[in-house]
Formats: sequence, C-alpha cells, structure tokens
Amino acid sequence: MSLRPEIHFSSVFDHCSLNNNFQCFQGNPLNRLNLHRKSLQDIVQHSQSRFLPYRQLKVLFNQEKKQPVWLTHQFLFDNNNTEHKLTVDQCELVLLGISSQSLVDRSPVATSEPTKIDSETVSKFFLASEPGPDEYIYFAVSIPPSFADKLPGTYMDLRPLLPQLSVIDAAVCGQGRALLDWHQSNQYCGKCGSPTISLEGGTRRKCTKCNHTFYPRTDPVAITLVIHSDKEHVLLGRKPSFPPSMYTCLAGFIEPGESIPEACSREVWEESGVVVNTNQTHYFDSQPWPFLGGQLMIGCYAYATDETITLHDSELEDCRWFSRSEIADMIQRSRNINLDQNDRNLRIPPPIAIAHQLIYNWYSKI
Repeated sequence: MSLRPEIHFSSVFDHCSLNNNFQCFQGNPLNRLNLHRKSLQDIVQHSQSRFLPYRQLKVLFNQEKKQPVWLTHQFLFDNNNTEHKLTVDQCELVLLGISSQSLVDRSPVATSEPTKIDSETVSKFFLASEPGPDEYIYFAVSIPPSFADKLPGTYMDLRPLLPQLSVIDAAVCGQGRALLDWHQSNQYCGKCGSPTISLEGGTRRKCTKCNHTFYPRTDPVAITLVIHSDKEHVLLGRKPSFPPSMYTCLAGFIEPGESIPEACSREVWEESGVVVNTNQTHYFDSQPWPFLGGQLMIGCYAYATDETITLHDSELEDCRWFSRSEIADMIQRSRNINLDQNDRNLRIPPPIAIAHQLIYNWYSKI
C-alpha cells in the first residue's frame, strides 16, 4: 500500500474514516529482507538497530507522546544500571525490517514506498553491518515478565490502543504482535512435541529433534456484505459477544479446497440462511488482522438470490436487512471515537475494521 509521506503519522482512525480504500494495518513501510536473514548477530548489536518491546503481546507505549517506545541495543541489553541485566537469549526476537529513521524520530518520510535494497547493498550490509545513515533496523522483542516493568512506558493491548496510533505505527505494531504471537504458540513441535527454536530473524522455527520446519501462518477470513436484490438493503448480523447494538458483515474462515466466493456463499448460508450467487461475488479489499493468531480479512460483496433469513445455529443472536437510511445513522455513530461502548443505538464496527469500509463503500458508491 503506497502512502503519501504526509499521512504516515496521521491518526489511523481518522485516515480510515476519510479513506474507505485504506484499511488499518496496511501501509507498512518496512523492507522485510526475507531473502537475507541468515545471520543476525551483527545487526542485533548495531548502533542503528531499534527494538520495540512487548510483554505478553502488549506493546510498550509512551502515553505522553502517543507513540510506541523504540529502544537501542545499548539501553535494552547493555545497560549496566539495571538490577538484572537482560540478554538476547532471554527474549523472543523478530526482525521486522529496515526503513527510514522516521519511525523513531517522527521526521517526514522521504518516500511512500518501502526501502529498496539491491543485492550488492544487501551483501555489504550483512558483511559490514552498515545501513544507510538515515535508516534503522527494526525489531520486535518479547520481554520476560521479570524485566518488563523496568522499561520506560506502559504496556498496552494493541486493539484498544489503535485510535491513538498513527497509520505507520499501527502497521508496524501489528506486524510485531502477529509474529510474536505465532512464536509464542509454536514453542513445541506439532509433529513430535519437542522444543523448537527460532531461526532467520523469526521467519521460521525448527524442531530440535525431528528438524521439522514451521513458518508463520496467516488464516484467510472471508468477510461478506450481502446486498439485497433491491440494492437498498444489506444483511448484517450480531453475535452475543458483540457490544450492545453493534451489527456487522457476516464472516468466517476459508476452508481447505474453497475459493473465496465459495467461502462467502457457505458462511452466509450457514449463519443466516440467505443464499448468494457465487458468480456475483466481488472482491473489495483485504486487511491484515494481527489478532487471534494472525488473519487476513478478505472483504467481498455478494448479491442475494434468496433473501429469507433462517438462523441455523446459535452463532448469531440476530440477523436482519438494514436500509440505506439506517446504515447512514449507524455509520455516523461508529465514527464517534468517544462513543460509549454501552450505547444502545444501532451501529457498525469503527473505521479501523474492514467491515466498516465495506459498508460505507456500499452506502456511498453502490
């Protein structure tokens, strides 16, 4: 996702509210260097490496500056003033990528594209460990509980923190959380049960006994806005766990052997009884979602051929057709960043969710 430099540090909530073709967690500027992660020792210790601490998947945040806390190797691992010295071996460390220093110093980003490094530069970089003078090497690091409280800042859950984050901070913090979550869930081999170790900057894990290799996974989710044949109503549902009066698009995991339209059709029918035409299912956009193990939300529109609602199970407590005028009011309420979560007026998810963008795009353009 290419971004204009001036919006990199704008509020992700505001930017999503104003741009329905942009999804929260898009816009990551880092070059992930996936092909060049064989040895990390030199760059971990490099003076231009920066580390974003997490504790139990909560990110370290400076509430006064309203930005994540990036620390140097010297501060994190070589600080002799700490009561208990932290070592790299005590942490789960993930290389996020390389990019401009602007993530830390908040200066304008010179380019809207990720940093591009040719093979010659990469070779020099890993041999001489010398990134450009205006670049940092970014890591996410999981801090052990015994040391976590010694660092400056407050550990905060990423999801409720999103309204305070910038576009880029949301994307990078999401990347770090998703990868650390995967590592935390794969400490042992799924084939033989032996411990696994992290390799190549956290891009894979390997079993210490059977040598089976594991790679970070992303689970695809089909999220569908079903449009009535009159084109003036859309189908939304709510689960019992939702905040009061919140309705959203129907969604579910794509199963093995399914195409995206087939998954949309199956999930809509299973949850609501409504039948959609797979030949009239259209892709809208996708959103990386760094929660629940790491998901990719694939937003689609589908047109109903049988609009009768029949709830087949208890997954949804309600499902109904909403008119365009009702949707207008629900959009307005969902864009109130100070909305009381116990408010009983109907609303949809906030702009940082792709469901909101699906609904708003239908309301404004279709």
